[in-house]
Amino acid sequence: MLTANVFVNIPVKSIARAYTYSVPAELSYLEAGWRVFVPFGGRKVEGFIVSVAEKTAEELGDMAGKLKPIEAAVDEEPWFSDKMLQAAQWLADFYLCSLAEMMRLFMPGKSGIKITVIYQSVPEQANHLLLAMPAYRAVYDCLSAGEGLSRGEIGKALPDYKTDLPQILDKLCQYGILSKEYQAGKREKARYEKFAQLLAEVTPELLAEFKRKKAQQHLLEVLSAAEQGQMAFAALKAQKITTATIHNLAEAGLIQIRQRRVLRDSYKDTELTCQPQINLTLDQNKAIEAMTPFLSEGKHHGFLLKGVTGSGKTQVYIEMAKKARAKGRQVVVLVPEIALTGQVVLAFKAYFPDDIVVMHSRLSLSERNDAVVRVRRGGAGIVIGARSALFTPLDNIGLIIMDEEQDMSYKQDESPRYHAKVVAEELAKIHQAVLLLGSATPSLESYYRTQQGELTLLTMPKRIGDMPLPVVQCVDMRQELRMGNRHILSRPLQLLIEQTMAKGQQIIIMLNRRGFSTFVMCRSCGEVIKCKLCALPLVYHKNGKLSCHHCDVTEPVPDVCPKCSSRYIKYFGSGTEKLEQELHQIVPSARVIRMDRDTTNTKFAHQEILQKFREKQYDILLGTQMVAKGHDIPNVTAVGIISADSSLNLPDFRAAERCFMLITQTAGRAGRHGTQGKVIIQTYNPEHYAVTCGIAQDYEGFYEQEMVLRQGLFYPPFSRIVKLLFQHEEENNAKGNAQKLVIAFNEHFAGAKGQQIIGPSPAVIARFRGIYRFVVLIKTTDLPAVQEFLREQQLHLRADVAIDIDPIAML
Repeated sequence: MLTANVFVNIPVKSIARAYTYSVPAELSYLEAGWRVFVPFGGRKVEGFIVSVAEKTAEELGDMAGKLKPIEAAVDEEPWFSDKMLQAAQWLADFYLCSLAEMMRLFMPGKSGIKITVIYQSVPEQANHLLLAMPAYRAVYDCLSAGEGLSRGEIGKALPDYKTDLPQILDKLCQYGILSKEYQAGKREKARYEKFAQLLAEVTPELLAEFKRKKAQQHLLEVLSAAEQGQMAFAALKAQKITTATIHNLAEAGLIQIRQRRVLRDSYKDTELTCQPQINLTLDQNKAIEAMTPFLSEGKHHGFLLKGVTGSGKTQVYIEMAKKARAKGRQVVVLVPEIALTGQVVLAFKAYFPDDIVVMHSRLSLSERNDAVVRVRRGGAGIVIGARSALFTPLDNIGLIIMDEEQDMSYKQDESPRYHAKVVAEELAKIHQAVLLLGSATPSLESYYRTQQGELTLLTMPKRIGDMPLPVVQCVDMRQELRMGNRHILSRPLQLLIEQTMAKGQQIIIMLNRRGFSTFVMCRSCGEVIKCKLCALPLVYHKNGKLSCHHCDVTEPVPDVCPKCSSRYIKYFGSGTEKLEQELHQIVPSARVIRMDRDTTNTKFAHQEILQKFREKQYDILLGTQMVAKGHDIPNVTAVGIISADSSLNLPDFRAAERCFMLITQTAGRAGRHGTQGKVIIQTYNPEHYAVTCGIAQDYEGFYEQEMVLRQGLFYPPFSRIVKLLFQHEEENNAKGNAQKLVIAFNEHFAGAKGQQIIGPSPAVIARFRGIYRFVVLIKTTDLPAVQEFLREQQLHLRADVAIDIDPIAML
């Protein structure tokens, strides 16, 4: 009996295994990678075949005769290639989730999209030798009579050939006698257009026959001049040709009415710019020369391109993409924020106008499916998008580019909690592709890997044209308060705004909201209330208490500062709206546009805001972290950073790294085109090394100081971290389950070096929708051993435990 192992597409941990089904004779062509409909729990569900095997009754044992049959195939060809299956299996093992959970990521919308192949005859192949065989001729003639049919429809029309139909269709497509169009049903609505195809040669004699039928004569002339003798109905209508005229010529046998799928592309109207005359810098050439041999030989290798803001990293990406496409290999370009997609698409379209698809969550399901179809039929070879773009079904990746590789947005915060960097590296290995990570401020883990020889470091320390880095001024907000300024904006920043506007130039103001309203700080001296046991900032909770998430101790909020006795002690949260109001009060003439979560909830909101700002409709771009990365706006000569150091007050070992990167990245937006930029950083911690190194743009200096602390506290890159979140309606049960795991871990790894477990401690939101939550952190130098231990404890099957490997947020 032919059997298939199938993972059902239901994201429930308790059914995270493959189920065996019998394969009916009419579906004997199924193999690993197909999506199928199967009976499960009294209903029909979608499933993924992971293996097919012929089994005897002895091998099946008790299951013999009890297996339910697969009901139907969802698509008419496999959805998953061998490489996609290999990647999904590795990632499922690594992130301790079910294979079905990981396979869902490889489909836009994650489920329920039915892809149907529509076969059409190719008129030019009507006399092909293969059509001398009766079965092949019958199929071809069946399709020539209509506008395209699915395999099922052909089978109904030609029941005598139903058994051999898959092989016949494959052979006819292989020789170009038939063409394939993809239709997607269910949740996605494909768009089609009708077109007229000329069947006869338009000679003067033929036109003379229609001298009394001027409309039909005109249609023949138009089609004879059109490319490949075909034109869409909409285009013909624009030429004042009616549908009746088209049908009259079709009835005369001179043209054929057909239809084709129209693939939506939200970025098709992106204004194409001419390819600029680029003279690559010495540093750009060195980087390209280092990577080219691996790309040419089809060998996997990882590179970290560390280039200061404005050094021309994007041009290096484009040059490498050119080389990959010249080899016929596909390219994936990742950006951390949807806000950056438009700018990258614009840069790439100057060189690859018709070779790009865009994938991100703000596009509709139909648009994402159309992008998949374009890729699958070879209509595009470059995929640009956010982290989900990695799961586009590509079969020959030669280059994966990850811009701003340090960004937190590359980490998914819901199950499966994958990091795009891990996925990209595994895909690059499977496809034997080059992995290129780019950043002005690489993550410390990536930079450490270059020191260990795991990645090759490429550097571009100078801006294009040797433009100087901006002049950075630090403003101590404690001093501002002493001088009577209780506004969000310091006086030096107010002056910079006025001077910049007076020159007709623009300014970006970034408010670092991350960390606000979670800590308590004295505005007089900058003192943050910290845990007496571990010195990490205490976190403010809505119950009015301060608590340490590492030591599980609580304290009341003090009335006065324990250091300077000032009463200017508070938890505060200045949002972008409040700052916008203050800007209008201080600089009434300023035209301010805001970019934050509230103003960017539509598909192209980011692009529209940036385009208006680029066109100088506004003087000030005000926003959160999304304005800090990647944007290159010529008239921006000044940048202000509000509360640059607020992330320092989070109880997170990456707090200093985030502060340093934010200062460096945001400052890099200023003065990129001819005028040296000016940057003002407002801080309560001007002496902190993250702030001083950020001001000096001194990555190496920050790296050295931070690594000493990381090593002493056994944090990444000297360890890997696994975060476990235990949840239960009863507080004692949630905490008790977490404590049991801690005890089991200590017993299992007793005496083993490089294994630490911390907790349990309450989560930042200790109770969410009536559920109590406790966190346990594992630090390890042997991640596979910890993953195996968690499997043995069956934690990956429990609905009350969330597993996060390499977490970004420690709270």
